[in-house]
Amino acid sequence: MKPKTTPKTVPDRIQGTDGIRREIKLAKESECRGSTPLKIFLEKGWITEEFMELYVYCWVKKQLKIKSTSSKKSTFTIGWDPRDPSGVFTEAVVRGVRKAGGEAQVLGVVPTPLVPLFMLHEGVEGGIMVTASHNPKDQNGIKLFLPFHGMKPLPSDDADLTQDLLKQSFSVLNKLRLKGKRTDCRQKALELFRHFSLTPENSWIESPKTLKDLILVVDPAFGALKEIAAPIFREAGVGKVIEINAGKNGAVNLRSGVAELEGCPRITADMILKPAGLFHSHKAIVKLFELGRAHRKSTELGKKRVAGAIFDADGDRFFCLQY
Repeated sequence: MKPKTTPKTVPDRIQGTDGIRREIKLAKESECRGSTPLKIFLEKGWITEEFMELYVYCWVKKQLKIKSTSSKKSTFTIGWDPRDPSGVFTEAVVRGVRKAGGEAQVLGVVPTPLVPLFMLHEGVEGGIMVTASHNPKDQNGIKLFLPFHGMKPLPSDDADLTQDLLKQSFSVLNKLRLKGKRTDCRQKALELFRHFSLTPENSWIESPKTLKDLILVVDPAFGALKEIAAPIFREAGVGKVIEINAGKNGAVNLRSGVAELEGCPRITADMILKPAGLFHSHKAIVKLFELGRAHRKSTELGKKRVAGAIFDADGDRFFCLQY
């Protein structure tokens, strides 16, 4: 008599609190060969580029079905952080949109808030950000935005998408041709972000004069705001802006950004001491102390201020550190 086996349960929703986010693997790797993208995700907890294509394809199809009464072409805004320098995962997302029949409005490497901002500005049908936020570089994921005020999907939307994923075969998807076109909108989007950031009603800055005595360390965590945030702060009137952790090797959140700072209300000098200090390898924190010490007399007299603007890889979280 054969022993009874307990069937694996499939969750009602595969999404977390903000889309999907997991360790990544390429579909061609030995651990993944011979299995489907969905099975790899459910049983091994990995996201492959094929799973990303499948996930986005199903979501775009759902959005197109909702909009089926309109004759206007449906467009989707797509951005990503720099954790995938090869472009394997980001291009899979673009393919998923285009195979589903959507037009791909590609922004490239941009902060997450710019995706729904540009989406709403252009009046398109949805937004997709390819990122694992503050997670390490060996992970990636997808955040989705709806056309209604740029909101995230509701739990019921997640449940519907999960059911669509369970029904969709990647082998069938893989044979589909690209239908929608691809348009590069990066420069237009970056100009919108700059304009939005510097518009007085969107800022706490009363006057550029209030920032002329500020020395600001900007830490984009090797992420999406590198070479974007620092110039905006300079244009806003900050006296001196120093960008730290802005390399382009895809090493997002590595000894940088907000992830290591969570739950730490105060950083003391002993925390940057080598080799045991908690933040001794966090270059932005070390630089902040270095500048604070160099300008100690001026700061004590109120003539100078030293602060840090610390972000995560996709630029949707920010810590302000005051020396």
